[in-house]
Amino acid sequence: MPVKRLQGAKQRLSPVLEERERTGLARAMVLDVLLALRHAWGLAGVAVVSEDPEARGLAREHGAALIPEAQGGLNPALAAALGTLADYGAHGALILHGDLPLATAEEVTAMIDAHPDGAGATFVSARDGGTNAMLITPTDALPPSYGQGSFDRHRTEAERRGLAVRALDLPGLGLDIDTPEDLATLLARGARGHTMEYLLATDVATRLHRISVQSLEDNR
Repeated sequence: MPVKRLQGAKQRLSPVLEERERTGLARAMVLDVLLALRHAWGLAGVAVVSEDPEARGLAREHGAALIPEAQGGLNPALAAALGTLADYGAHGALILHGDLPLATAEEVTAMIDAHPDGAGATFVSARDGGTNAMLITPTDALPPSYGQGSFDRHRTEAERRGLAVRALDLPGLGLDIDTPEDLATLLARGARGHTMEYLLATDVATRLHRISVQSLEDNR
């Protein structure tokens, strides 16, 4: 699980959250994802790829291993982490991002159960065409290629390499939080967890309603 710097994260949420609130939100989402992974069936272990001190502390508290974050951005960091896992004998790897507050152990387990035998790649896409979750076997089966349009890019490359490909529609893993609209979707679902508790404590719903009303008035 890659985790970026928590402090000041999610800048696209600035219209509804101050910097300290965005930091708290990022922390809450990481906690929800760690708990989902911790209780899922079929994982040999959990590893967090991060240099953020607080994220590393959370990983230790929840029994996750720590992998140093290689320089150069997300894809080089994940490629190096996959190499580390391969060196330790991992048969495959599930890459799950830390901004998926509706992730559940049940959906993670479902993803593992749906994964094809042998060399394969199983994906859950984001609404914007990104890749929220990617399970690959073997560990070096597919190089990370995150960024805009990564879902199609990953799937195309997996097919080119002859991997058995699965694309799943899992609503919890399918919702990543980047924009105020994403927060509105999360609040509308009424889920439980650290993230929802944090949002209710910061009264984000009221702010989202205010922004929506102001937008309607501006468009009249």
